[in-house]
Amino acid sequence: MNGKEDGFKKFVTQYKKDDVIYKKGDDQVHFFIINKGKVHIKVEESDTILVALTKGDFFGEESLNEGQPAAYTVEVVEDSDIIKIPYNDLTDMMKKNTAISLKILKKLSEKSLKMLEHTLNMTKTVAAPKKKVVKPTAAAVEEEESEPLDEDVKAYLVIKRSNRIVQLTKKHTYLGRRDYTTGFIPDVDLTKEDEEKYISRKHSKISYIDEKFYVSEEPGAVNGTFLNGTKLATGVKHDLKNEDEITLCHLDIVFKY
Repeated sequence: MNGKEDGFKKFVTQYKKDDVIYKKGDDQVHFFIINKGKVHIKVEESDTILVALTKGDFFGEESLNEGQPAAYTVEVVEDSDIIKIPYNDLTDMMKKNTAISLKILKKLSEKSLKMLEHTLNMTKTVAAPKKKVVKPTAAAVEEEESEPLDEDVKAYLVIKRSNRIVQLTKKHTYLGRRDYTTGFIPDVDLTKEDEEKYISRKHSKISYIDEKFYVSEEPGAVNGTFLNGTKLATGVKHDLKNEDEITLCHLDIVFKY
């Protein structure tokens, strides 16, 4: 939809952090596209976050069903510029441009799958018998995460967009985009390659366990992580082999080992 940006300018609305765009049960007659910033889709009763949405994501699909109230509460977590399109204008755009319709369907499908996955995980957590869990200290977690690879283990990532080569030096390596607000910088910082800002701060992780490499998508990541074209479920480790291609949303990375 980049070519249609001018047509959307009149619909851009600015929101501040902590603004509530709408609450569950409100009349919902607008469709929203995030141009800049971040929002949380929440279950109002429990304040549970179902999904985090950033630039390029959509919400407000209830407006496509006339008379349907808002199903969720939407809260702004970063100052945001959001395109707020009335129902009638949206349907006109979709009729005139099938590419817009297809992109909306694809994005809504991705969001629905993430929300379903989160709901299923919550159900499993509630159903599981409670066990006493001894949480590791922050220092212990940090020490484990920063444990170096043995010197004889040579593995690299080739970021295809820039042809940058990064050697893996730790047993747990985070890939993502830096957060200028908190100061967080992932082990493999893809900020410069991710010009569209589609990649999450902690998007995915490469782990070295029992002399094998694995890749997994981190909780809260949006826009998907793919291994050789197959979308990964959040938190599930997958074997990595030489020449495998990891894709973070739109950014292709080749694993060399």
